[in-house]
Amino acid sequence: MLKLPLKYYDESGRILPPKWLYVLLAFFCLDWVIFIFSLASPSQTDTLLFLFYPQANSLGIALLASLPIVVSLLLLSQRERLWKRNLTGWPRALLPLMLLGISCAFCVVLYHEALVKWQFELFQGIRLLVSIASLYVVSQSRHLRWMVEDWQKGK
Repeated sequence: MLKLPLKYYDESGRILPPKWLYVLLAFFCLDWVIFIFSLASPSQTDTLLFLFYPQANSLGIALLASLPIVVSLLLLSQRERLWKRNLTGWPRALLPLMLLGISCAFCVVLYHEALVKWQFELFQGIRLLVSIASLYVVSQSRHLRWMVEDWQKGK
């Protein structure tokens, strides 16, 4: 008996990551997207970065904090290659990396709010709420736990 509906399995019979996980991880990589887009227009790099990160060190801290999320995305995207090389231990690191990245993002939002003396900013408020909800959803998701268990088998 299958744990999930058939649409959540790939052609090899492995459980696929849920679609919401990609959206969630992409949200936490927004700092990298902003950074890359600011570099795309060299004449306005400083202006674009100052718009999102008024404090000089905010961008660096945000990029460092989201590194576990980036690593999680890389592992998810390269899973077939890793399986072909008979590397099967990495799925155990997925959930801890995601939770670490989300926790770090939460701390960065709190740090940023402390810098602006707790003035309300809509973008930071959204990030704070999404961080709290994401910590709960990722830590309680049966789909993710079953996916990691399935991937560790190394079919």
